[in-house]
Amino acid sequence: MKIVALINARGGSKGIKNKNILKFKNTTLLGNSILQAKRIKLIQRIFVSTDNKKIAKKSLKYGAEVPFLRPKNLAKDNSPEILSIRHAINFFKIKLNLKPDYIVSLPTTSPLRSIQDIENCILKAKKNKLDVVFSITPSKRNPYFNMVEVKKNKLNIICKSKKKYFT
Repeated sequence: MKIVALINARGGSKGIKNKNILKFKNTTLLGNSILQAKRIKLIQRIFVSTDNKKIAKKSLKYGAEVPFLRPKNLAKDNSPEILSIRHAINFFKIKLNLKPDYIVSLPTTSPLRSIQDIENCILKAKKNKLDVVFSITPSKRNPYFNMVEVKKNKLNIICKSKKKYFT
């Protein structure tokens, strides 16, 4: 079974400039995601999708592959991550002749996840032949800022409009 990690790390962060390559503990947010992927024996290859040459260079130093620079239209504030994942999948197929069974997305902005949680998600997907597995945690802030809600004991994926946010 082919399992690869994909780390999306764009360069144009507005909230915290260059957040992906700023120091975090003994590494960076980017380095943390790459180093976590390296610790998971089930992952054969680690890729970084970025639009930024500085991030690409740092990714290579940490041992990830950066076989392309992501198009700028997929690296905007409002660019859905799924489009970057699709772009990577198409690149893998066409340019690398690689058809992974699973892609493990390891966002740089989730540095507190555990190796065990990542491994458990992979094992759950393999065991149950699932297409997607993702982890969640109870919110500590207004639910209108969340991407999922629980209704009738089921998760419902939502995207709330900024017009509906409360302050």
